[in-house]
Amino acid sequence: MPTAADQLPSDPTTLARRLAALEREVRELRASRRAAHTTVSTGSIRAVRPGATVPVPDAVMAPDLGDGSGLGGFQTNSPDGALYARLQAGGLTFGATGVNQATPSGITAKAGAGGSLDIQSGMLGGSSQAHILMASGDSPLSPGNGAPMISFMWDGAGTADMIVDVSGILLPRNIVWGSVTITPSAANTPASATIGGLTVRGSSFTAQVTPAVNNPGTVVTGCGATNVTSSGLTVWMTRTTIAATTLYWEIKGQ
Repeated sequence: MPTAADQLPSDPTTLARRLAALEREVRELRASRRAAHTTVSTGSIRAVRPGATVPVPDAVMAPDLGDGSGLGGFQTNSPDGALYARLQAGGLTFGATGVNQATPSGITAKAGAGGSLDIQSGMLGGSSQAHILMASGDSPLSPGNGAPMISFMWDGAGTADMIVDVSGILLPRNIVWGSVTITPSAANTPASATIGGLTVRGSSFTAQVTPAVNNPGTVVTGCGATNVTSSGLTVWMTRTTIAATTLYWEIKGQ
């Protein structure tokens, strides 16, 4: 009849190996159960690529990142350790090791301030230079690539102004433009055309009208606009003949 001793391994070596494996599995199980509640109050959790030669971790998470702020967060570093991205206190900042940024580059979401999203281009110490480039396609720094781009660039020493450059098609909602053709019923008599159905953003509006002619002031003696609103305008023209004339118009809201 089988006994309990029959369930034991046949030799002491096999028994010892099985006990060691069982102890290892128990330790791993305990560690996994504690991991959901692990707290790091000192030191850090660091990730380093296998075989990395640069003494800078690829990523580090710590209660104090050592940047002088005393705040904890998560930081990733470039392979050469020259650049970093830091997620800390609700903001994402970017920088270069050893470079003093008077104002850091970064992205900050402000849910309590109207849900704004601030994109800040960092300024170096002793200089106001700051650029923000937003592009699709190839790098906007490659000549002749034709990629759509919006850039905000510092206007130079002695000023805090920025130059906004839009390389694609600009479609501001407070500016609407078009053209209309007017055929006067009589010479030297003002004739008009009404444009409607527009939606121009703003609370006050101005308009400009220009005739598409090569003899302004002679055949076309005048043009203008009235009833300028967010929804349209009335275009006027006077000319010495009754020929059909195209006029370009534009409304700006502010």
